[in-house]
Amino acid sequence: MMASRKRDQVLLFSPFLQVLSVFICVHPWFLPSTAHAQENAAQEVAVNLAEGRVIVCAAKDGIIVATADTHSEPGSRQPVVVALSALRAGVLLGAVEWIQPESRDKPIRLDSELERIAAGALTTSGRPTYSNGATDIESLGVALLERIREVAGQLHQKINIGEDEPLIRLVLVDYVPDYGPEAWAIDYHIRQDSLANDYWRTRVLRPSYNQLYPPEKGQPRTLVEVRYPPANRATAEPELLDLLRQNDPRLARIRTANDILAKSVTFVAGGESQKSLVASDADFLRAALPAVNPPETKLTMALIDFDKGFRWLIQPPASAVPAPADEKPREPDAPSLRHKPSN
Repeated sequence: MMASRKRDQVLLFSPFLQVLSVFICVHPWFLPSTAHAQENAAQEVAVNLAEGRVIVCAAKDGIIVATADTHSEPGSRQPVVVALSALRAGVLLGAVEWIQPESRDKPIRLDSELERIAAGALTTSGRPTYSNGATDIESLGVALLERIREVAGQLHQKINIGEDEPLIRLVLVDYVPDYGPEAWAIDYHIRQDSLANDYWRTRVLRPSYNQLYPPEKGQPRTLVEVRYPPANRATAEPELLDLLRQNDPRLARIRTANDILAKSVTFVAGGESQKSLVASDADFLRAALPAVNPPETKLTMALIDFDKGFRWLIQPPASAVPAPADEKPREPDAPSLRHKPSN
């Protein structure tokens, strides 16, 4: 499915896919054939998943993207916001960490490689090419596909995953000049072919693109929430927007902290987030997410200011997204979008 930007639309809540049937973290995918026992020891693969929620709020002067982790199994990873450019950020969900236990190589962290992959998909000037055809989104999606195919080629056991369930989901948020804020879900699915002796070939298909924001014309412009593992919105825990519209007591006190904040949050809840103030929305989300999640929940939050670009509101710890094994240490004074926390 090709990506195309849509004009004059509003919030699209596409039905998300059912929960992955047997993904666990760490999930060892072993090559089972006894005929390949010695080879298997060297090719054993384990995967850690980034699990949790991504929440996007597009205001009239900026767009906020936040993450909250959900640890359903030991070893699952915290999803984090990654700055991809001054006006673009991404969150990688699903199979982000790939490990060969018998190897001395460091684990492959796709989330830590995302910034480099995105940079390679941009023009040589270092700036994205924006158009109604969303060719910049497709370029990034294909660049990430190539890397996923490299690591997923190591999977040779049958994986119990539904045909419509993604192995990896990229949530992409950006601001496009002369168009506005947008959010995409880019899904990477796999297909497996049986070769012999319970040995499978794993193929990663071309990504599917789902524009989450702006929504279809006539639909409310409000919070967008994406979960991984994908969940049925009707049966899962309520989304933040549901709680907000129900005037949940944990949020009622926060949203009425002052008149300016209350007015801004009312716009968001009422489907007119494009009229809200990003500073007030950020104050609300910074207090609301800890209030409705367990105390141990790890959060990240970033703001894409339409004039000033990317900045952190809640920065992830350095350990959350380590540098890739082949990446050279960054020079202390090298330019970076990662702002140092204030003392």
